[in-house]
Amino acid sequence: MYSRFNEERMRKITINAIVDIGCLVTFIPSLISGLVLYLVLPSGGGRGNNWSLYLNIPRSQWLNMHNYTSLIFATLIIIHLVLHWMYFRNIRKCFIMKNRAACDVPGR
Repeated sequence: MYSRFNEERMRKITINAIVDIGCLVTFIPSLISGLVLYLVLPSGGGRGNNWSLYLNIPRSQWLNMHNYTSLIFATLIIIHLVLHWMYFRNIRKCFIMKNRAACDVPGR
């Protein structure tokens, strides 16, 4: 039987896992579209209209996909940092060798 503390901890772990998976899922298309835009369809063109498509997708669509997935990724990274805020608050204490017990995050 779970106590209230265990249920709260499991809820935080589940939220963290969902945010982390969301980061991975949005990072991959952002990376791929960024590479396509940088290497295959650079701005400025100079190659004529024959190079405005890649995999039968226009450059404007690659740009939209890159922008939206990058914004979602950035939002999820901010949520990830908020979820780990206690770690970042206590990290300074962990570098002091005399006080190793301070590395334990409260509530874990």
